[in-house]
Amino acid sequence: MSTVARRLEILALLQAHPGISATGLAERLGVTERTARRDVAHLRELGYHIEGEAGRLGGYRLGPGREMPPLLLDADEVAAVAVGLRTVAVTGLEAAAVTAFAKLTRVVPAKWRTRLSALADVQAPPDRSARRAGSDVLVPLALACRAGEGVRIRHRRNGTGPARTVEVQPHRLVTVRRRWYLVACPRDAARWLVYGVDRIDSVQPLGVPLAAPGPPADAVAFVTGSLAHGPWRHRVRVRVFTSGDLVRELVDPSVATVVDDGDVCELHFGADDLDWAARWLVYLNLDVDVVEPAELVDRLRSLGGWLVDRYPTSRYPTSSADPGSVRQ
Repeated sequence: MSTVARRLEILALLQAHPGISATGLAERLGVTERTARRDVAHLRELGYHIEGEAGRLGGYRLGPGREMPPLLLDADEVAAVAVGLRTVAVTGLEAAAVTAFAKLTRVVPAKWRTRLSALADVQAPPDRSARRAGSDVLVPLALACRAGEGVRIRHRRNGTGPARTVEVQPHRLVTVRRRWYLVACPRDAARWLVYGVDRIDSVQPLGVPLAAPGPPADAVAFVTGSLAHGPWRHRVRVRVFTSGDLVRELVDPSVATVVDDGDVCELHFGADDLDWAARWLVYLNLDVDVVEPAELVDRLRSLGGWLVDRYPTSRYPTSSADPGSVRQ
């Protein structure tokens, strides 16, 4: 390993293992402690703020400095960052994502630029969803989650309703199907809730933490479960005559929950529109029995009757044409 490569590796080790000792650096690099200490001293001369603490529990760590160290990413990590920049879905950060991608292309090794150029050519259809999070809301929420401090937010319960002010203790930001959600506990409440970030108009940091019960162990599962079983008008349960593992491959957990029951399972979800629920169950193409609500059976029958009436056999006779004559 060259001297330059070894010193870059020291920066990577300091980032990954804050407080690592000179002995630890030497062992990982295969050099003497004297060489490790000399490399640290040279990096300090180059402007890197490396703090050191003596003693048995002491060690080195990267402190805040005026300049950002070089990006210590491998090829796959660079590709992952590039993909994230090309698919950014935060209102107000689109232009920043373009300039950041251009800067990343300039600083990576030449052998990786072909890969980045290929990613730059990838195009996706425009996201026409009106439910997009703004950077002026997302960034302060992310900082509050990291600091563990409460915030005052203005939140709309639905897309057209008035915004109301509420103080919450934030826990995590979660993305589900390219939409952002905040897991937070309102002041003086005993349970955690899920807030759509696109429905938050403003965020004001409080600077202090708010009392809250223990947060959900799995924030992603908490959000997907809340979306599947939120304040819907109808609670739907259907018995599915196949394994739960197969159904989980077909169903997004933010739409419905699969409950195992031996060789069969149940599908639990909520809906405001039972006609939509009927169409979605038909789309799954599974053998199901409706447990509740009974009205869903009527909607399924109506859907089947409409299809039979719409496509009568007499109107579409079975073709007996030679299979070889079918246009490819």
